[in-house]
Amino acid sequence: MAVKIREAERPSSLPEWIDRAITLAASAISIAALCVMFLALCGEVIVRYVTKSSLGWPTELPSFMFPWLVMSGIVLAAQHGAHISVTLLLSKIGRGAQRNLLLGMQIVAALTFFYLAWLGIEVLRVTSSEYYPVTGVSALWAYLALVVGFVALGITALTTFARLRAADDPLSVRAHDPEEEL
Repeated sequence: MAVKIREAERPSSLPEWIDRAITLAASAISIAALCVMFLALCGEVIVRYVTKSSLGWPTELPSFMFPWLVMSGIVLAAQHGAHISVTLLLSKIGRGAQRNLLLGMQIVAALTFFYLAWLGIEVLRVTSSEYYPVTGVSALWAYLALVVGFVALGITALTTFARLRAADDPLSVRAHDPEEEL
C-alpha cells in the first residue's frame, strides 16, 4: 500500500528534504527504542514469573537504548517547533527584527550543537573501552546517541536558518500546530 503525500506536505527545497529525512530517522529511532525496551522488559517479566530466574540482559538494555530515545525525542521537538521557547521579545518586535533575531539564534544553536558533538567524540574515545557486563555491548553506543543527536540538532538549526531566509513569516518556519497531527 503506497502512502500518498499531499502536495502541501511534499518537500520542495533541500532544507525541507533534509528536515524530512531527519524527522523520519528520529521517528524510527524512537519507535524502535521503545519497542525493543518494551519487548525485552516484558520478556524479562515473563521469564521471572515462569522460571523465578532472570535473563539478565534486559536490565542493561535501557542503559544504552534510553539515550537514543531521549535524543530522538529532542530532535523531533526541534524539527516540529514543539520545544520550550520564550517568545515575549519576538512578539514585541517587527517582522524584519524577528527574522534577524531568529537567524542569529540559529547560528548560535548550530555552533553550540556542532561544538557539543565535537566534544562528544572525545567522550566516545573514553567510553569505547567500557563494556556492559552481561551483554558485552560497549558503552560507546549509549554516548553515540548524544553525538548523533547534537549533529542532527545542528543540521536542524542550519535548515531552519535556510528556511527563515526564504519565509514570508519568520514565526511560521517551525510553528507547531497540534491540530495538523489529528
